[in-house]
Amino acid sequence: MSFKNSKLINCVSGIFTRYVFRRNSVITHILKTSALLVYASTVFASPTVSVDTKYYSIYGSSAGELRKEMNSNSSIKQSGNTYDAYTSWYVNWRFNWNTDGGRCYMTKVTSTVNVKFTLPKWKNRGDSNGMLRNKWDKYYMALINHENGHKKFGIGAAEEIESQLIKLSSKSCKTLEKKANALGKNIIDKYASLEKEYDEETNHGMNNGAIFP
Repeated sequence: MSFKNSKLINCVSGIFTRYVFRRNSVITHILKTSALLVYASTVFASPTVSVDTKYYSIYGSSAGELRKEMNSNSSIKQSGNTYDAYTSWYVNWRFNWNTDGGRCYMTKVTSTVNVKFTLPKWKNRGDSNGMLRNKWDKYYMALINHENGHKKFGIGAAEEIESQLIKLSSKSCKTLEKKANALGKNIIDKYASLEKEYDEETNHGMNNGAIFP
């Protein structure tokens, strides 16, 4: 944890990292927290969400070849296992406070969610037969749907952080800052647990077709 102080602003920043690994993908949650003292209006809005997708290339003319290519070309490896896809979300929040009547209270809470997908891309899909394409497309849609399910947890965490932090107040702004960051971390932990339940209920997406061949 590092602190920076000046006459006008007090900033605190830190980082909390959690890794959760799944059969078809790996999820990394990185929580970055920051606080900034500025205005006096009370505001919280929907999180700003950005999505970036990275692909790794695979080639094949049979289901077995495609599976072999994914196992070989995917860089997503953990504990001797290779994963088809990777999803990470990063939640960053910023809050502003003001003082009045001997209390320090929140005036504005904003957040951003950066989502990153890593997925396979079948490069010679157009050269294959229709039956194989249909089989792949069904799997790929199920895989993406499952990954998007994980994306929603990141957005949900950011939304809850905004809606809950704005309600906080304290006699001390320093205490308010600590309370806000502790609550944010707890919310991230909550959504990490919900993600784990999601994977257990869907069998990491396999129950919904995210398995190939």
